[in-house]
Amino acid sequence: MNSSLWSKNIYFTFLLVLASVTAFAQTGTIKGTIKTSDGQPAAAITIGLLGTTRGTITDEQGHYQLTKIKAGTYTLKLSAIGLIGYEQPVKVVGGQTLVVNLSLKQDARQLADVVISANHRLKFGDKTSDMVARMPLANLENPQVYSVISSELLREQNIVDYKTAMRNASGTSTIAQAGNGRSYTMMRGFITGNWMRNGLAAYQFSAIDPANIDRIEVIKGPSGTLFSSSVISYGGLINRVTKKPLDTAFTELSYTGGSFGLNRVTADVNTPLSSDKKVLFRLNAAADHSGNFQDAGFEHNYFIAPSLTYKASNKLTFNFEAELYQRHTGSINGFNLADNTYWAGKSYKDIPLDYNRSYQGNDIDTKLTNYNIYLQANYQFSKQWKSQTLFTLNGVYAPHQMFLDKYILDDHQMIRQVGLLSDKYHQTEIQQNFTGDVQLGGMRHRLLLGFDYTAYRQDPYYYVSTNFDVINYTQPGNFFVSRSAFDKAIDTLKRSPSDQNTFNSAVYFADVINITDRLNVLASVRIDHYDDHGSHDINTDTYTGAFSQTKASPKFGAVYQLIKGTLSAFANYQNGFSYTNAKAEDGKLFKPEQAFQYEGGFKMESANNKWSATLSYYDILVKDKLRTDPANTNFYLQDATQSSKGLEAELVANPVNGLNILLGYGYNISEFTKADADIQGKRPYGTPKHLINGWASYALRRGALKGFGLGFGGNYSSSSYGDDTDLVTVPSYVLLSSTAFYDRGKYRIGLKVDNLTNVQYWGPFMQPQPTRSYSLNLSYKFY
Repeated sequence: MNSSLWSKNIYFTFLLVLASVTAFAQTGTIKGTIKTSDGQPAAAITIGLLGTTRGTITDEQGHYQLTKIKAGTYTLKLSAIGLIGYEQPVKVVGGQTLVVNLSLKQDARQLADVVISANHRLKFGDKTSDMVARMPLANLENPQVYSVISSELLREQNIVDYKTAMRNASGTSTIAQAGNGRSYTMMRGFITGNWMRNGLAAYQFSAIDPANIDRIEVIKGPSGTLFSSSVISYGGLINRVTKKPLDTAFTELSYTGGSFGLNRVTADVNTPLSSDKKVLFRLNAAADHSGNFQDAGFEHNYFIAPSLTYKASNKLTFNFEAELYQRHTGSINGFNLADNTYWAGKSYKDIPLDYNRSYQGNDIDTKLTNYNIYLQANYQFSKQWKSQTLFTLNGVYAPHQMFLDKYILDDHQMIRQVGLLSDKYHQTEIQQNFTGDVQLGGMRHRLLLGFDYTAYRQDPYYYVSTNFDVINYTQPGNFFVSRSAFDKAIDTLKRSPSDQNTFNSAVYFADVINITDRLNVLASVRIDHYDDHGSHDINTDTYTGAFSQTKASPKFGAVYQLIKGTLSAFANYQNGFSYTNAKAEDGKLFKPEQAFQYEGGFKMESANNKWSATLSYYDILVKDKLRTDPANTNFYLQDATQSSKGLEAELVANPVNGLNILLGYGYNISEFTKADADIQGKRPYGTPKHLINGWASYALRRGALKGFGLGFGGNYSSSSYGDDTDLVTVPSYVLLSSTAFYDRGKYRIGLKVDNLTNVQYWGPFMQPQPTRSYSLNLSYKFY
């Protein structure tokens, strides 16, 4: 694929859409001033023309202006939170300006009070979701534990990358990253990929641009019952929820610049396409260019995401979304230890590497294109029954990913290997859900019946690598690897491309039964059938590893509201599994590996929505794992086990107007309870015992500095291990960040300092993490 042509097409499409949704005839103008009953300017009042998509918002002086209005008679409507409705007939004459000044029935103090009261909510912790349980279920009724990272929090923290956004999830760590930008999250002792988008699988084998993210749902535990076990980990799953079209017109443009050459531009364009607001359109786009804190490394990213909502009737609604993401990046991998025993008892910080050196240069790069297409149809049969049909098509085109792997031999030598990966994959998923809310046997039943079919194709795939050289990494020098030198080393290697097709079909059922108005129980089950056609060697036209398996995954839960609407005690049992194509010595296929979680705890929410808290204890047992047969090392035994236990706590609070607090804590004890001798009784790599996250901000709500705010927070991670043998330690760290912002609704200025104390810290794949950085964000919103 021609990357420059693709980029030009994106820019052309973006400009065309912007032009098409903002162009209108230049005819007449309406302008004026809105004041309160005591003569003060009324700011942030929405002004709209009934029957049209046109509208604006008053500025700090109460001024407004609507331009390019077609000649005719209209009704001017004022609206705001707590505002007594006001409508005024107006007549627009072509080529003329109509001045309409209006006075509200509230005075300035009354208007400010109702706005503050209406906005008194948990800015960082709204847990309303139809996706976590695949049905409408309040947090206090749901035995599932989950965290939510809101768009308001992402905005306040000047978030420009997905990995940084994940710092706000309690009990998790997201600093592991591959060379192409793909991030991983450690949850409850297990590594978790970021595979879910709007509740469906979206295999994003690259970085994720946050421009189209409305919220991130972090769902804890092996949730294989409602979500396919092939896209979760035993620690949980991460579901990113995208922005949807709204029924008001606006355009928001934003620029972020900062350290390491960061330059990022985003646009969010929303408009109704019909006067009855049955057709709504939204476009999010981003262009991102940055360098790296080390002596090499770069990113050039382009992203565009159109979405359309069509309300065909009062019962039927269609949603269409697409995402196109192009990424060109320097493939800066972490380091590797060739022999862990050489460094036994030491940590990454003891290795005499230069933290700010990449030891490779920018000629080693990766280009890839990701796409997501998403369709949703919702049909309301009746007040009790609803149908939801979902379709997604996604994939990546990455035929030329270059890598330089660096293996540390001892206290001064490093061997470098060059590698080339070619990967193309496509995934299609169709899902049908029926949800009901009915009375049966004198009790309320909230029902879910679902069907899911997924087809995955990888075509073609190969990876080749070879030793390149040995360097003294402690000495100064130019360790740049040129493209020509890379190609010379790689071109002599034989490629063995393969393709693969896998299919998964499933049916699932869930029933939430209200035994009383305080006690509800959940029973659910999912049955999956997995069919792997095996790896197809294109050179020899042979297949290996084909297999198929069927597995059931149950889930049970109970919730009792000790104080109705405020305090719940809950318990859950969850299951997840992993398929394997490995065979025993007798040739029989091993059964799927399984994980079982038992969890209990409390959920609390204040009646006035000022705080929300969750406290839980979990115990996860993994069984039917494989270990090497000590009597015949060519085969496996299926009797290995793994344990992960822990405590998690989360508090989200808004104790006074303008003050928002998020605190999280995770405690985890993980162990290979039965395994190969070298890891028996050891802790899995990259799983800290203690994780703490926190963020607090305060913004003025009144006065001359209204909208000015400060934020401060950070993360703590205790030490972990670099691999499962527990010989080398990943050091603990404290990471602090702060922000200052001035948010006036129509415009916003935000300054953030990340890694405030300039700490040097490492990811579990031995990746040095960014040093101190600064970013400045400027945003302006047009109505």
